[in-house]
Amino acid sequence: MASITTILGTDSVSSSRIVINNNFNAINTELAGIAALLNTTNQSLSLSGEIKGGSFVANNGTIDTFKITSLDITANVAATFKGKVTFENAVVLGIEEGITTMPIANSYASSTYILGVFASPILLAAAEDGQEITIIAGNGQIEFDVTNISTYTTITMGEGGAITFRYSVVNSLFYVISSSNTVIF
Repeated sequence: MASITTILGTDSVSSSRIVINNNFNAINTELAGIAALLNTTNQSLSLSGEIKGGSFVANNGTIDTFKITSLDITANVAATFKGKVTFENAVVLGIEEGITTMPIANSYASSTYILGVFASPILLAAAEDGQEITIIAGNGQIEFDVTNISTYTTITMGEGGAITFRYSVVNSLFYVISSSNTVIF
């Protein structure tokens, strides 16, 4: 913070000229330091140190794209992690319940789909590369159309059964990762 010398009411302006100039120089030096970090033309802030606060919100003018509070972090846009990610607590995945149609290509918004009344066979549409989806038969037996599933010729899931797939764009197929109460040939 700039060190400002106070001019007293008994001081004359002419005798305080040096103090006034020194005050302006101190303020100008502080502003130059701020201007080096905050570019108002490009609306950018460049820091090499720590940012402290009670919360942080990045908003694109429509939604909070990224928000940090003392309780949680919320990202409302896709995120890419280029390094190792460590979770020291539960990982909670999105679930859609009672669905009667599967998502179209590249639009799987949840990781688990609990089927309601569903017409078999299920043909899985393409997913994102590496995406995993789990399907649970919530109401009766389910058959899969294996056109987009690697290796198998028949997959039948009993009521309450579950199957997890991972998608690969290399050959545009789903691979079975795990299953329960499911017959796979």
